[in-house]
Amino acid sequence: MTGTALITGATGFIGGALTRRLLADGWTAHAILRPDSVLDIEHPALTAHRLNSAAEIAPVVNETRPDCVFHLASLFLAEHQPSQINALVESNVTFGVHLAEAAASAGVAAFINTGTAWQHFEQRPYEPTNLYAATKQAFEDILRYYHSAHGLPCVTLRLYDTYGVGDKRRKLMQILIDTAQSGAVIEMSPGDQIVDLSHVDDIVSAFLLAAQRTRESQTPLWESFLLSGERYSVKALVEVVAQALDKPIAASFGGRPYRAREVMEPIAATEQLPGWTRQTDIRSYLRQTGD
Repeated sequence: MTGTALITGATGFIGGALTRRLLADGWTAHAILRPDSVLDIEHPALTAHRLNSAAEIAPVVNETRPDCVFHLASLFLAEHQPSQINALVESNVTFGVHLAEAAASAGVAAFINTGTAWQHFEQRPYEPTNLYAATKQAFEDILRYYHSAHGLPCVTLRLYDTYGVGDKRRKLMQILIDTAQSGAVIEMSPGDQIVDLSHVDDIVSAFLLAAQRTRESQTPLWESFLLSGERYSVKALVEVVAQALDKPIAASFGGRPYRAREVMEPIAATEQLPGWTRQTDIRSYLRQTGD
């Protein structure tokens, strides 16, 4: 299935991977960007739209008439400062509301939203781990209005942690790989918390599957799914990375404390996206990385 896609977050790790996959599969893609964003993807079927404010979204949606909107843009802050509140709300709520308003008005066939497993602190149906997670839930609640009142078909994919080639974020997997290769000592938490990790290609496949599922539905969908991958304690993951790369990792467990409201065990994904299966496992990925 192909068509015209409108993507937010195309300069990010997952959004960039999704954009490349859409283009490779024959889609026409439009990326909404900030004026100063750097998009390192060039393709004749890709158009970048640089906007100064969220209020400029509607003309872009009306002009491009996308079949699917993939909303991945967000501001992630594990712990925020008071000075960052406005930016969190603007990025994670206000921007999305303008996008949903425009999508509903244009009759978009699929709105694929991105949530976070951090909306489920202590494995509860809803309990935000931090303000970032609260803003993600706030936008989902608003999105529900556009589904209910305007028939906007919506699927939200709630993500745990991700990894893959070209990840420039300072996420756990890449930190461990870099530490193994450098031989440096790394101070870590006590390491008993469980992490859930999926390869970026598997996550991209889930977004495409969700879009297909939404477009093929006879009625406007309202669904959400947690995309769970492999689970390890941080201590166990350090061993897995060290063994796969055949390089020791000098981890000083307990060298720093757990963060406030540390997620010790993520919520279980009791219902996976139908038809989605994990194709890449961590050990295979690490072996390829080390070759």
